[in-house]
Amino acid sequence: MEITKALKEDHKELKSMLDTINSSEDAVEIRTTFEAFAELLGKHSKAEEKVVYDALIGTGDDETEVDAHEGYTEHMLADTLLKKLKAGTDPLSAEWRAEAQVMQEILEHHIKEEEDTIFDDVKDNFESNEREEMGAAFEKLKEAVAV
Repeated sequence: MEITKALKEDHKELKSMLDTINSSEDAVEIRTTFEAFAELLGKHSKAEEKVVYDALIGTGDDETEVDAHEGYTEHMLADTLLKKLKAGTDPLSAEWRAEAQVMQEILEHHIKEEEDTIFDDVKDNFESNEREEMGAAFEKLKEAVAV
């Protein structure tokens, strides 16, 4: 599967999970969904960084490199918030709910920017067969990543 399609599938799933996390009033459902979200987000981010961002940084194009480094920075911010949410004990508390809402806002911003900018960078810098190879490498690495 082409890399942008693989990323987009994960993005859709992550957004759906966050919608559930932020709309449910059931602590068990929130916690279960959050655990699945945290695992997918961790695997997705690490694989994306290695397969996509590192490849874009290697293009030598300054603007493309900035886009990739921005992606790394946004992943770091999401990871910091993810750790805070994992440490929280009550998913119905006001603090946890606020942090989950901010996670959704950060992720939605990141996904929109990525699908508008990074996807264009990938299409501009890599041929179709390379994007297919990147998609396969992404899926393989995502499965291998320990989170």
